[in-house]
Amino acid sequence: MSNKTHQARLGEGIFLTSDVAEILQLPYSKVRRWMIEMWDSRFADKGSYSFGDTGNRAVNFYTLIEFFTFYQLRLKGVSAQKIQRAHSTISRELGTPYPFATNIRTDGKEIWYEYLDELVNANGKMQMDFKTILNPFLHKIEFGKNNLAELFYPLEKSRNIVVDPKRQFGQPTVNGRNLRIETIKKMYDGGETKKNICLLYDLKPSEVDDALRYYKRAS
Repeated sequence: MSNKTHQARLGEGIFLTSDVAEILQLPYSKVRRWMIEMWDSRFADKGSYSFGDTGNRAVNFYTLIEFFTFYQLRLKGVSAQKIQRAHSTISRELGTPYPFATNIRTDGKEIWYEYLDELVNANGKMQMDFKTILNPFLHKIEFGKNNLAELFYPLEKSRNIVVDPKRQFGQPTVNGRNLRIETIKKMYDGGETKKNICLLYDLKPSEVDDALRYYKRAS
């Protein structure tokens, strides 16, 4: 799969820079800088990870997950240079332009990725390591059989709210439903009670609470 094919595709979601910033709770300026300086410049191979108008760029679900992974790796203390090398190595070995949307691991110094049911060090030496020595750090991501990310859960300790690229173009929805949580927020802000929202959409109180909590994260 060539990086030249990055574009809006059915089932892969469409996320504006502002969407990515809101979902991942990151500064808009940081997301935009990563998009331009890292993914569209350093990571892309004669192509672009973003699409759309110059002033209104967007990415798909896999790139959103890569942004999240990149940020988590930096929080773990992995250097930007090592991350860039790992992105190139894993992309080449797994044959995917979205290596950070696969189930990778880190101990804060090195980066590992899964290959043939083993963990492989991304330092280019193809050194196998035991899975038991590392724990997955991407606990908000659910991976599919192809080892690519399928779902993202933006809230801590809850899976009531999900980002699913196959539903509502990737906008946050109630898990297992096609209901955008933005709808719940607008109804509540308009004066509707939580109880009535639950009755209207056959929701659990915790689902309504989490939908509203999603929008309170930055407040």
